[in-house]
Amino acid sequence: MTDQNDMEGYVASVISGLCALLFVGLGLPLANRRVPPNSWYGYRVSRYQYEDEEIWYAINARGGAHTVFAGAFAAAYCGFALLFRGSARAQAVLTGIFTVLLLGWAAYEIWWSVREARRMAREKGLLSKRGAGGS
Repeated sequence: MTDQNDMEGYVASVISGLCALLFVGLGLPLANRRVPPNSWYGYRVSRYQYEDEEIWYAINARGGAHTVFAGAFAAAYCGFALLFRGSARAQAVLTGIFTVLLLGWAAYEIWWSVREARRMAREKGLLSKRGAGGS
């Protein structure tokens, strides 16, 4: 019973720490342009990324850098959450805040990636200005 109570006091630290490792590990290959176009791994937000490798690598490099930054933020948040270790209530609040911040970051990433892929596709003539409105 004591072990469970001890663990509850570290929930936010553990979650943000694991996210930090995951984000840095997944973001670095993308940021370094080491992931070729594929259907499994990377920022796949637009069909234009499959039509032009330059678009694929540009979107994934920036997205990967953002993911590494999110990992660094999660690591810092992990350290901050350690200040409140031992308090299950504080850890629950911190976990909630971390979740909201993570969802906000994900929404921004999707918005930015779609917008940037469409902009690049338009510049390359893959997307006409008239056809840009709907999808």
